[in-house]
Amino acid sequence: MEVKGEMITYLRFIGVTKDATTAGPGKRLELFTKGCIRGVINPCKGCFNECTWTFEGPFRRMTIKEAAEIIERDAWNRQVTFCGGEPILQGKSILKLAKYLKRKDPTFHFVLYTAYKLHTLQKYGLQFTWVPKYGKGMLDSLQDFTETYRIDPKTKAYKFTILTPKDIQELMKYIDIIVDGDYQEDLRLTDHETMHEGGFIGSSNQRVIFCKESLQQGNLCYLYADEYDTLYSNSNHCKACGHIIHNDKEFCNKLCKDRYEQYKERIKHLR
Repeated sequence: MEVKGEMITYLRFIGVTKDATTAGPGKRLELFTKGCIRGVINPCKGCFNECTWTFEGPFRRMTIKEAAEIIERDAWNRQVTFCGGEPILQGKSILKLAKYLKRKDPTFHFVLYTAYKLHTLQKYGLQFTWVPKYGKGMLDSLQDFTETYRIDPKTKAYKFTILTPKDIQELMKYIDIIVDGDYQEDLRLTDHETMHEGGFIGSSNQRVIFCKESLQQGNLCYLYADEYDTLYSNSNHCKACGHIIHNDKEFCNKLCKDRYEQYKERIKHLR
């Protein structure tokens, strides 16, 4: 039996970090999504964020508009990272959110982490079969994330097509960097010599994939996370957005300078 759900309009978050310095270029608003299928079934050893694995327990369910309002308010430099949990499970909602914000302000820059390999997602999309042993919390969440699914009346299994290859291609138009691959504890970068503001906490097997360039060239353009961190640490960056600039200036442009000065003035009154 095929079931057609409502249009995807919700996101599930469990936490947020303002001015995070280890989730991509510069200081970033880091949003943690709730729920990770792998965390429930076969978690990455050493994952630092175990509280995000389960689909049960507390979370905040937000509309696209509610999430956008928080991001516009708190991402002073327009740098945003989606972590987890597993953000790609909410890929359709994140796509709507990113598209909405970039249409309002094209300077928004989005990073998204996923344990799934991007080239596999491009080819096959993301499908998952839920069975009762995985718990009702996961079922409720997947029904929130997925418009169409099939139910086997005999086994009570639900087969979800969470994302299609077309969805992945569309997501890559609005997400600037996707960091893919499972976290591997023996390759962790937490103590890597290049760890600094603007690097990635993760493991060296993970790839930092540049989506715009990948779409333009027709194949994935990426650096491994340790390569990216080394490049970043040896480069000059904008004091506002944190992106690499190929000169000795402090800012990309006047907009970044103005945002940085407003930010410094605001936090001065918080001390």
